[in-house]
Amino acid sequence: MGIATDIAIIFVAGLVGGLIAQRLKQPLLLGYILAGIMVGPFTVRSTVSDVHEIELLSEIGVALLLFALGLEFSLVETAVSHPPSYSPPCLLL
Repeated sequence: MGIATDIAIIFVAGLVGGLIAQRLKQPLLLGYILAGIMVGPFTVRSTVSDVHEIELLSEIGVALLLFALGLEFSLVETAVSHPPSYSPPCLLL
């Protein structure tokens, strides 16, 4: 199995976990977490063959998510709307 198969397994497990969680009227995140546990490398039968490649892709995904969040974040709007929460981080700089 290659990396493409691993990613396909992870996506299908997330989809099934999300559908089950939605059917049970639970948060989708709970379904995603349980699906990740089920296909992860620390279960009885590991379905993901190359853990290092998946960890590398997940780190890249987190970096891109934080980058996108940073693009949406406005320091000016935060300073105007929440002055007390804005001042302590500036003191650290």
